[in-house]
Amino acid sequence: MAASKYGREAAEGVIALREAWHTKDHPFYMDFFNGKIGLEPMGKLMAQHYQHVSRVLPSLGILYYKSPPEAREFVLENLAEEEGMIAGPGEDREPHDHMELIFRFCRAAGMTDEEVKATEQLPAWRARSYFYLNTVQDMPIGVVLAMQSTQEGQQPAINGERTLPAFEKYHGYGIDAPEIEFFSEHYIADADHSSRQLQLVEELITSPELRDQALEVAETQVKTRWAGMNDIYRTAVLGERDPLPAAVAV
Repeated sequence: MAASKYGREAAEGVIALREAWHTKDHPFYMDFFNGKIGLEPMGKLMAQHYQHVSRVLPSLGILYYKSPPEAREFVLENLAEEEGMIAGPGEDREPHDHMELIFRFCRAAGMTDEEVKATEQLPAWRARSYFYLNTVQDMPIGVVLAMQSTQEGQQPAINGERTLPAFEKYHGYGIDAPEIEFFSEHYIADADHSSRQLQLVEELITSPELRDQALEVAETQVKTRWAGMNDIYRTAVLGERDPLPAAVAV
């Protein structure tokens, strides 16, 4: 399919939203980049990411069902990469179960697999997960891909500009260290994923109504992701806790 006028406008708008709300510039990542926080808060962040992925990954099956033929191969490849069935794009890559990569890093950060699995999902992270699920279930495929591109499209800069340099400078992990393979893997893979998602957005957004819907959904999700970073920063870095009802407060 050829790109449409409205699809190009949607893709340009999605990129602008992603950059305006890019979490590489959140205080959490900036503090990690500057050596102000260590591995423990990053482990807690990744435990939240595990909870998020556990909820949203199965929805790629719905996305495959909804996809037109020109999008199905990409959706299937994305799912197979996540499950460690195929390698990501590029030469000399190997398949990796991405959940195992999360556990591997969290172990290095001092968390057991059981602690990661038992981590309570913070409120904004829960909102992010279920907004993602509702979008996949209820919205047209082009709108879903626009939303996804705002999420995967942040990973290359987060890892290339923030996490990987800090892991090497402050923690002695080179880019090939197995403990941080989650970050090096997504530094490469998600650049390909997000670019392919945007290409499909250009082809599948074919009306002003779909363009506007895609931008509204994308804006909600980038704001919700930023709110999730606020939650983990307050709890894992600043040590803040929200007030609880007296009946459940410990």
